[in-house]
Amino acid sequence: MTGSRFFSVASISARLVVGAVAAAGSVVLVVLAVAAPWPQLVSPPLALGVGAAASEVTLACPGGSMISGRAATNALAIDSAATPETSAGSPSTQAPTTIALTAPDVQGETGAVAYREVPVGADRAQLAAAQTTSVAAEDVRGLAAAGCAAPLSESWLVGGATTTGWSGFVQLANPGDVPASVELTVFTANGASGMGSLVIVPPRSQRVLPLAGLAVAADNPVVRVTAKGAPVTATLQSNRIRTITPSGVDIQAAVALPDAQQVIPGVVVPAREVTADPDVATTVVRVLSPASDATAMVVATATGQDAPAIGPITLPLAAGVPVDVELPGLEAGSYTVRVDGSVPIVSAVWQATQASAGGDYAWHAAAPTITASSMFAVAAGASATLHVVNDSDEAASVTVSAASSTQMQEAVPARGAIALPIAKAGVYALDAAGVALRASVSLIAPAGIAAYPVWSSEAIGDAVTVYP
Repeated sequence: MTGSRFFSVASISARLVVGAVAAAGSVVLVVLAVAAPWPQLVSPPLALGVGAAASEVTLACPGGSMISGRAATNALAIDSAATPETSAGSPSTQAPTTIALTAPDVQGETGAVAYREVPVGADRAQLAAAQTTSVAAEDVRGLAAAGCAAPLSESWLVGGATTTGWSGFVQLANPGDVPASVELTVFTANGASGMGSLVIVPPRSQRVLPLAGLAVAADNPVVRVTAKGAPVTATLQSNRIRTITPSGVDIQAAVALPDAQQVIPGVVVPAREVTADPDVATTVVRVLSPASDATAMVVATATGQDAPAIGPITLPLAAGVPVDVELPGLEAGSYTVRVDGSVPIVSAVWQATQASAGGDYAWHAAAPTITASSMFAVAAGASATLHVVNDSDEAASVTVSAASSTQMQEAVPARGAIALPIAKAGVYALDAAGVALRASVSLIAPAGIAAYPVWSSEAIGDAVTVYP
């Protein structure tokens, strides 16, 4: 080996050794750096306190009574049988904006409208509206009433039937400016079933769908309404004929969401007929557990009484299967019906004026909790009563005031209920100074009975924390 070659080899070897040592040193430094504690830089998130902005309020009214089967050439055609009396108003000096709702599925004028109130300054708008419809025809008879309600993304209709003598219509009102895509899920004795397609509700319109098209020969259906694109106001109208005698009509309010505690105030039981068949039910509670097997406890308590008139009745519930249970032997008067579930449930009470053919009936929906001052309306055409249930463990002083500044103040015992006659049609405010209430309006007329729950007016929200 020559000297120059040896030098070259030695030089390369030396560079390799130096490189290896440097690499090893780098590894050691990296390991030490990973193992060593790194400085902690902690910065609290930027938090912004934001108050709820004042917003407008929109309420949709379902319109008058409807009937099918009048047209000889089209038995499925839906006709308008009567238009409603409507009352609407707000604390503002200006009248709310009226929005006419078209009803392409119905022949004739339905009277379906919506009302919109804009805020004044920083205060959120407040608005209330209600309607009554009295009809006495050869194929439909009775009194129907409804509180006009805000559109919802999800709602539940508990009531009606599609067996012999019964007919019904699901009403979907979209008072907004964009179309709504609505999915209907029907719960019957066979469980849950869907329509298989969406129902499109155009802006400022109302779609009316026969209940029999959704649930065939169903004794106790419950309908879930889910809206996308725009919320909708859902109601259920039902008619009953026994043999050839019209025996009632009703427009039923929706329940917003399932809840483990269902409170149904103001179930008015008329005096029972002397010749009434004791085996024919006039008071029935319908309960559904949508998602899972459960149990429910049903209790009926007369207004002004502490001890239950009926109950507790224990109901086993299969998931997705509605159950009806009779409340027999109730004396004439008003009652609060409580249904407590082991899981979230929905419920309503059906009350008839008589056991024989003829007469009328009303579906009483569960009432939501009211904690803020809230408005409600009463339309002309029937004698009205406000039923208030104190849902808390402390007594409450309830104030009911009209636009004319007329006030009524009544004490409601803890876990008790009162009934306040409403002298005339109009718009009223209900205030219990933060105590949790449930309330409903019942109506009595020569044509029959009706009822609807009172919803909480959405007050300005508390400040919320936003993390950008």
